[in-house]
Amino acid sequence: MIILAMDMSGDRCTIGVGEKERVLAESSVYARMRHLPRVMPQIEYTLSQAGKRVQDIDLLCAVSGPGSWTGIRIAITMIKTFAHVLSIPCVTVGALDALACNLQCDERNVYAIIDAARKQVYCAGYSNHTGRPQPIDPPTLKNLDLFLSQIISPAILVGDAIYVYPEIVQYIQGKPIKTASNLFNQVQISHVIAMAYREFQQKGSADIYALAPIYLQQTDAERNFKPKQ
Repeated sequence: MIILAMDMSGDRCTIGVGEKERVLAESSVYARMRHLPRVMPQIEYTLSQAGKRVQDIDLLCAVSGPGSWTGIRIAITMIKTFAHVLSIPCVTVGALDALACNLQCDERNVYAIIDAARKQVYCAGYSNHTGRPQPIDPPTLKNLDLFLSQIISPAILVGDAIYVYPEIVQYIQGKPIKTASNLFNQVQISHVIAMAYREFQQKGSADIYALAPIYLQQTDAERNFKPKQ
């Protein structure tokens, strides 16, 4: 099974091609607010590096969020379009779930945290006792101070919010809570590919007409719409 996976939930456009749970090729470029003009050339390039064509794809996957509003929307639209035109099954993977997989060998509780601006974080908690992250706190949007006060230690934090908010490092000093190194604080497309394969094996294809981004909060436009009315 050949899998085409894409992640645009952060400030990078990352494309991966895999066979079952094995990565064949991947590419990643900085694309903050400029995901759309990069994605098609990058898909073509990554497929060529893997020695594959669009016709070889058996499964599509996109990271569905939370994260960059524009990037997530583009990724979901891309796999829905490919799935419809080429009759290819598709699945989605949550950004927080994928981040937690970066530390799936750590025995401590793992908390994935993504900056949501205004001193808020998208966050979720996981236990690694089974060898793969199992949810203990569902994905949600929290004020940073509230999130920090609810961490169950011993724990390790992973995600871009770590370097966005210095308060996190200050808060955990002297506590049995650590932060992941920067190498682990971005979604790895290899984990997305593996998660997509397992998701499809367990549940089959998602309904392309029901696929939607995971935002967890309103956009600025939505927040401003009613007051303007």
